[in-house]
Amino acid sequence: MDVLSDVLQVIRLSGGVRFRTEYSASWSIETPSPSKLAALLQAPSQRIVSFHIVAEGTCWVKLDGCPDQKLSKGDIIVFPYGSSHILSDQPGKSPIPVGDILPPQPWLEIPVLKYGGGGAPTQLVCGFLMCDELLFNPFLQSLPVLIHIPVFAEPTSPLLETGVHYIIQETLSDRPGSNCLLARLTELMFVEILRNQMQQIADHQISWLAALNDAIVSQVLNLLHARPEYNWTVTELANQVGVSRSTLATHFTQLLGQPPIQYLTQWRLQLAVNLLKSTDASIAKIAAQVGYESEAAFNRAFKRHLGVPPATWRLKSLPL
Repeated sequence: MDVLSDVLQVIRLSGGVRFRTEYSASWSIETPSPSKLAALLQAPSQRIVSFHIVAEGTCWVKLDGCPDQKLSKGDIIVFPYGSSHILSDQPGKSPIPVGDILPPQPWLEIPVLKYGGGGAPTQLVCGFLMCDELLFNPFLQSLPVLIHIPVFAEPTSPLLETGVHYIIQETLSDRPGSNCLLARLTELMFVEILRNQMQQIADHQISWLAALNDAIVSQVLNLLHARPEYNWTVTELANQVGVSRSTLATHFTQLLGQPPIQYLTQWRLQLAVNLLKSTDASIAKIAAQVGYESEAAFNRAFKRHLGVPPATWRLKSLPL
C-alpha cells in the first residue's frame, strides 16, 4: 500500500501556475492571508499551498516567525498553509499588497505582473496547489510553514530539477497546452517535494511523514489504508506487526498525536467526503464502503465531526 499516494488522491490535489512576475529593483510585495488569497484568486477551496520559483535574478522572502531567506535562480519556496509573506529585492522594505497589481479576473492567459523601480530584474513563477478542506489533520500538521529548496545550487532529485526547468520554460514560452502541462508539472513537483521532506526528517521527529519512515507505524498505516472498511482493533493491528498492544498504541500516538482507531475514524470520514463529492452513491452504500455497520452509525459519526449529516453536507458541497 502506497499510503502517501492514497492520501494525495483522496484529498484531490490540483495545481497550476497562476501568474509570473517581472519585478525590478526597488520592489516589495506582500501576499494576503489564505482566506483572502482564495477570494482574490476565485479559488474553489480555501486550502491553498502557494509556491514561487525564481526564474531569473534574486529576491528575499520574509515570513513571520522565520528568518529572512535569500532566493536565487532555480530556488523553490513553498508555503504549505498559504501563509501571508513578503517578497522583496532587499529585506526590510515596506511592501504593497500583490492584489494592487493583479489584473481583474478572468485571466485568459497567464498574466505578467510588472512592478518596480527599473533596477536589477527578478522573474518569479508563482503558482498554487489546492485540495479539499482537510479533515485529515495528521497530514496537514506534518508540513513546516515554509519549505525552501535551492534546486540549482545543491544536489537534489533529478525529477525535481527537471521539473523546475520545464515549469520555468513552459511559463515563459506560453505555448498552446501550457496550462494543462503546468498543472501536471506543479502537482508532480509537490509530490517530489514531499518525498524530499521524508528523506530529511530527523530521528524521533513527530509528524505524519515521519510516521511513514517508522518501522512499526508505517506497517500499521499500510494496513489501515489498504482495508479502511475492516473492523480493526489495536490488538489485531499489534498482532499483525509483531509488537505488543501497549507498544503500538504508545508509538503510534507519539508520532501522530492520536491513537490508531481515532486515526482510522478520521481517514474513513475523509474517504466518505471524497465519495459524497465524486459519486452519486447512496449514503447507506458509502457508509458500508468506509466501514460503518449501519447508515445511522455513519450519520452520527459524520455529524459529530463535521457538524451536519452527510446528506446535508453533500447538498451544500454541490456546485451552484
